[in-house]
Amino acid sequence: MFNMAGRPNVVIVGAGGTGAQVARLLSSMLKPDQYNLLLVTARPYYTHLPAWVRMSVTDEGHLEDRAHITYNYTLHNGNGQFIIGKVASIATEQGDKPGVLTLESGETVEYSVLILTPGSIWEGPLNIPDTKKETTDHLSSWREKFKDAHDIVLVGGGAVACEYAGEIKDLWPEKKVTIVHSQNLLLNDAYPNYFRKDVATGLRKREVDIVLSDYVDDLEPTESGVIKTRNGKRIIADLVVPCRGPKPNTGFVTLVPGTLSETKHIRVSATLQVFNYPRIFAGGDAIAWEEQKQFAKYGSHASVIANNVVSVLKNKQPSSLYHGNYELICITNGREHGAAYWQIFWGPTFGDWVASTVKSKDLFISRIRKLLGLAS
Repeated sequence: MFNMAGRPNVVIVGAGGTGAQVARLLSSMLKPDQYNLLLVTARPYYTHLPAWVRMSVTDEGHLEDRAHITYNYTLHNGNGQFIIGKVASIATEQGDKPGVLTLESGETVEYSVLILTPGSIWEGPLNIPDTKKETTDHLSSWREKFKDAHDIVLVGGGAVACEYAGEIKDLWPEKKVTIVHSQNLLLNDAYPNYFRKDVATGLRKREVDIVLSDYVDDLEPTESGVIKTRNGKRIIADLVVPCRGPKPNTGFVTLVPGTLSETKHIRVSATLQVFNYPRIFAGGDAIAWEEQKQFAKYGSHASVIANNVVSVLKNKQPSSLYHGNYELICITNGREHGAAYWQIFWGPTFGDWVASTVKSKDLFISRIRKLLGLAS
């Protein structure tokens, strides 16, 4: 058991885009002789998801060498400890109470304050394994699948599918790529229709077929190499790639009914405290907040959580509030094309130069490495 040992445990579950930033902040805000800062993470390194679309298609540039990032420099002065594992359940009472985590290994971890930043569960290439060996094999397998395929169907029409289409067309312009999306425009209605149409126009210029207002229920092509949509359309396919939106990784959140929304996201207040549990905070992909789930917003989540955790530990009322963020998105269409949108008061859109310069060139890898304490 990871017990209190005279000092309260502050435990973070998940060291991804939000959790790693919370950990870095708290490691500079909490005194190690007063609190134990513990991070429970399934992987011993950070995985930068925005780079995974490109690096699961090709080994060019060996992006995995920089997009899988050591945690060695994340914690200030080494103030904190990593626990490699997964949480199976949470045991606590409602109200201002500490609790205990049980890991899948059977070990238990006591906490005075708990921060839930478990992220999302994806399908297909983005369903990333937990060990380096399994991840290497997973990448190799998907790279071979993309290289060997001739007719590729991407199921789901969000940013992931759009970016996969562009990466495939960069490498193999002759391959047939089809996107099947349930809505009548690509992406979703968090973005204005004119931007959604711009994204589709850019893809169609590269001869990507787009099937809208339709679904693919069976991801396995028939023996004759065809998939059938819900509306009866038959599409030739020798590779079907699920690019549907992810599910929140909250199966271990064994708190009272109503803690999770209908979509299994964690309900939180503006202080990012979990309803009915003032000693539990949550942020990132897993929370029920009306905004698009994006790494660019999670620095704000982390700041609110860290400040309010310190307040709770001092028996003060948390006062830092999360008010949400403007919607913004940058979608690459291969290395040289793309589209970007920023929801400021006039809602401009930007094209190839901005998308390729701001995102595609580096895929934000350098930025996240600096956020995690590395020089570059």
